[in-house]
Amino acid sequence: MTTRNFRVMSAVFILTIFVLAGCGAAGSPATTAPAGDADITIAAVPSADLASVYIAQDDGFFAKEGLRVNLVKVPSSQAIITEQLAGKIDLCAGAYTPYISAEAAGKRFRILAEGSVMTAGTRLLLVPKGSRLTSLGQLAGKTIGMNATNSIGTLLVRATLAQNGVNPDSVHLVTDPKGFTTMASTLAKGTWAAAFFGEPFATQGEEEYGESSLADLDQGATSNLPVSGYIATQSWLEKNPNTAAAFVRAIQAAQLDADTNPNAARDALAESDSLPQIVTDVMAIPNFPVGAVDATRIQQEALDMIQFGLLSKKYTSLVDSGSLVKDLIG
Repeated sequence: MTTRNFRVMSAVFILTIFVLAGCGAAGSPATTAPAGDADITIAAVPSADLASVYIAQDDGFFAKEGLRVNLVKVPSSQAIITEQLAGKIDLCAGAYTPYISAEAAGKRFRILAEGSVMTAGTRLLLVPKGSRLTSLGQLAGKTIGMNATNSIGTLLVRATLAQNGVNPDSVHLVTDPKGFTTMASTLAKGTWAAAFFGEPFATQGEEEYGESSLADLDQGATSNLPVSGYIATQSWLEKNPNTAAAFVRAIQAAQLDADTNPNAARDALAESDSLPQIVTDVMAIPNFPVGAVDATRIQQEALDMIQFGLLSKKYTSLVDSGSLVKDLIG
């Protein structure tokens, strides 16, 4: 183990004890026993928000806990929910939004650990080089490219438009099935009037294609919004409490590394997504929370989903009471 890894693991050891209290199966005591040999498949959305999962893989935090991890890159967490419910995927590293919707609809998921909290520059609306669009009001009737349907991007775009006096229903949101990885080149061709991006792909669009920011989506009601986390089905958690506990220990160590050393996150993304240094050196980095899942943050996202039309108002009482978020956190 490297000196850096030893220092991170020592610092996080005490902290993870109370984190793991939320990782046992419902109604049973949590366990901190090692997982032993365990193979898990994690679906990960390529983005700066999930740098920790790459750090945990590359720097041996998973291996230390006896975990053999197969990382599968997916365009969005929305795209993987069905496979996760079918038991084909163990964990998802992705946005909370579709899981809040699924939980409200009666599915059973558990957030094992937080992934990221949005900061300035980490979520942008970009327009092509030479675009005549200079304000959000000009987007009415236009098409906006998205990496996913009814996910965090949808929430952020609708909220930003509404808070700037633009009817969210006046724009056309079109999903690119390949996700962020090809969207900058598609936008550059003029396929869309604008496109939603997370880092590092927002910076890639700016640096490689000359695209420019029309709006930073870290504003108003969605400022400092929790974006992503590490999520399992309740049934998987009940069957694999030791593996879940080992995963949390590993990811918390990686979170602490990413939060205290931004270059660790930059290096991990450069390697995982084969990004040039010109992108990783200047891209915005989110916050990487360490510790127990913050119910207040997740609750704010659920409330925003009700307010901006991503969650049916029939779930208002379930959200307002805190029951929905309580079930997700456990």
